[in-house]
Amino acid sequence: MRYSTSVLTLMTTAILGILSPAKAQVMPDYYGGIGVRAFLNDPTSFVVDSKLKITDIGDFSLSARPAVMFGGGIFEGRLPVTVETPITPIIYPYAGLGLAYNTGGAEKIDPMVTGGLDIKVAERLYLDTNLNVIFKSGAGTDTELLFSINYKI
Repeated sequence: MRYSTSVLTLMTTAILGILSPAKAQVMPDYYGGIGVRAFLNDPTSFVVDSKLKITDIGDFSLSARPAVMFGGGIFEGRLPVTVETPITPIIYPYAGLGLAYNTGGAEKIDPMVTGGLDIKVAERLYLDTNLNVIFKSGAGTDTELLFSINYKI
């Protein structure tokens, strides 16, 4: 009986540790880096990525995550505002809303929803995986996947 109680306690502690914010962990407040937009339905583009913390809200933080993409004659910008929290010592999910500036025929600013993960890969290096869904006026939606490696400032 003691053995099963100990195992149950250990499993419960592990699950709650994964699901609850890692309060002792420090997410990067600011970073900048480079990467690529690839796969899905957009042409492959070079990405300059960044994160700028605005404020803390309890265990969460509010940040702006400006990014620009260029290559193949296009220039595009993204400006989402996100909420993030650590869930493990190395994984920091985020989600938010923002604006997408697109070129390529008609220059437009469209609303977007964003979400992703910052993954700590070294002391000052973070991999950012990001999915944006852009709501284009009169043209449906556009989905893009971005990957970047970022240096904590």
